[in-house]
Amino acid sequence: MGEVGHSQDCQSYYAADDPRLFDFLDTREAIDYTAFEGLTITDIEPVVLPIFNENDPKENYLLYRVANTLHIDTQNSTVTKKLTFQEQQQLNERVIEENERILRNSDYFSGAMIVPHRVCGDQIELLTVVRDVWTLSPSASFSRAGGENTSDVGISESNLLGTGQSLAIGRFSNSDRSGVSASYGNDHLFGNHTELDISYSDNSDGHVKELSLERPFYSLNSSTAAGIYYLHETRIDEITNATETLNSFRTDIEKTEVYYGWSRGLVNNTSRRWTVGLTDDTTSYHDIAATQIAPPIDRRLRYPWLSFESIEDQYWTARNVSQIGRQEDIRLGAYWFARAGYASDAWGSNENALIYHIRHQYTLSVGRHHLLQMMGGLNGRYNTDQNRAISNLLTLETRYNHFIDKNNRWHARLRIDVAHNIDQNEQLTSGGDDNLRGYPNDTQRGDQRVLFTVERRHFSDWHIFNLIRVGAATYIDFGRTRDTQTPGATNTVTLANVGAGLRFSSSKASQGRVVHVDIAAPLRNRRTVDRYQLLITGKSTF
Repeated sequence: MGEVGHSQDCQSYYAADDPRLFDFLDTREAIDYTAFEGLTITDIEPVVLPIFNENDPKENYLLYRVANTLHIDTQNSTVTKKLTFQEQQQLNERVIEENERILRNSDYFSGAMIVPHRVCGDQIELLTVVRDVWTLSPSASFSRAGGENTSDVGISESNLLGTGQSLAIGRFSNSDRSGVSASYGNDHLFGNHTELDISYSDNSDGHVKELSLERPFYSLNSSTAAGIYYLHETRIDEITNATETLNSFRTDIEKTEVYYGWSRGLVNNTSRRWTVGLTDDTTSYHDIAATQIAPPIDRRLRYPWLSFESIEDQYWTARNVSQIGRQEDIRLGAYWFARAGYASDAWGSNENALIYHIRHQYTLSVGRHHLLQMMGGLNGRYNTDQNRAISNLLTLETRYNHFIDKNNRWHARLRIDVAHNIDQNEQLTSGGDDNLRGYPNDTQRGDQRVLFTVERRHFSDWHIFNLIRVGAATYIDFGRTRDTQTPGATNTVTLANVGAGLRFSSSKASQGRVVHVDIAAPLRNRRTVDRYQLLITGKSTF
């Protein structure tokens, strides 16, 4: 893999201009860091690769060279700020792999890896390699799903002047509301891992003001975390069932939360974290139309809380799972999260209640052909005065991926949701782009839902102009949502649809953006809905 350097005691591996650095998947798989474990790191050099590889004949065009020239490259200091290790420390393979995941989690890099540059005796020099994407995005988009149209016009920059800061301004319109919005984000405020996010939107039915300032558990070995969050939102909520409007009311939300967390870091391959916090959450509702159904009851919950989180340090870097042709970091093993607090009228709450949130995920990889994910969660509160659970939602979900070969997958998903004592605006729905794609949005509504999907996925090698990667899927969806809580609610039947679609993902733009173009036909209740649904949507996964 390497060649002899200038000294007989040194071994060279990768240089900053090595063409192999553009091939993140195969190059990184060829490196075994166990051979370098414990060596002293004497140099860490950032290498920022351009958007287009001008040494590749498929990308050496005038337009692409101009794009490289106009694009402001990520600053070396931006890359360095993301790292959790420094020079003169001993190399630890686990730390190297975690830092690669941290870099890949930035949406302004299309790929990231850390490779050995040169080894001299017991010392090693490293290259931190990232590849930029085009982050200045004037946008004009239109999508249709579940019989509803959505449009978005604006401009965003997710790597402002190469500093990793984000700025976005836009106008949007969907089935619920329209408006203008602006947001700003900085993941490394004060030169460290402090994160600041600010957003504001002025909508046709209200506004949203949101602020988050936090120093999170940045790595598995982080010892402390702290933060503050504020939200003020007003909006009009319309409760619909297919094309019928059941209710309409204004919702006002004001929420403030502060927290502090601590951890011993990574112990026995597991990071366990404790966090204490205080939340003040007020939601009020107001009638805006004459309806037979009253809006939900106003609620104020002010409470302290304690949470526990457990993460196993097991990850698998794969390709063609939820993205097309990119490195994907899949967390394996067990994940636990539990949070509990108590709201009391003595502290300003309008009820005495235990508030809880529990989440568990277990992911198992069997060889290189099977990936099984099992997830469960429970959210809600228990009113101690009335001795009853309120706004409870239990979710169970299983996802299975069978890897036929590097381009073809079977994907299956089963989800069960059971709600108890929920308000009308908390009801579960079926129909639309996320489930039962052959039916309009909110075709069914209630407190119990079952969804099952089987997809045959194809990740093609077709790379249009070395800009757009293409995939395809055929699928069948089954599902039903029923209302057992409302007296006299209409009984529903199990719905099903078949469909097919294309997937498009830019290899030179921010990761996690996949355009879905689908056509789905209902198999049941065909007389009450259109013969097919055309869906054009933007999602974060395949």
